[in-house]
Amino acid sequence: MANFATLSTQGGKGHGAHKFVKTQTERKAIMKTSKLAMLVLTIAVALFILLPSLSWAGDDGATLFKTKCAACHGVDGAGKPAAKIPSLVSDEAKKMSDADLAKAVTEKPKHAGIAKSLTPDQVKMVVSYIRSIQK
Repeated sequence: MANFATLSTQGGKGHGAHKFVKTQTERKAIMKTSKLAMLVLTIAVALFILLPSLSWAGDDGATLFKTKCAACHGVDGAGKPAAKIPSLVSDEAKKMSDADLAKAVTEKPKHAGIAKSLTPDQVKMVVSYIRSIQK
């Protein structure tokens, strides 16, 4: 009888140990999956932030204008007088030289975030697009 009781007790411990190992394995698998999910999420956020700033993402003036300027100045460049956002198609804007428009894009305090993300060539493309919508 003693042998049967010993075997029965050892069998019970063995089963509990197997359950413990399985739980640890499951936890490790969950941790690996969580880490992978966080990595994918981090990469997705980084791409979301960087993509609009990449030169190939906005390779023409229209695309750049729509992504960088239209939110404030409107898709048609008419601006929002009530919010004191100037029109880019007004007679006053039409009289400005290309250099003055480029300077406004790069040096106005309200354009600080946008100016940092545009290269000089991209600023020229935006100015060219503004000239095209002024006609």
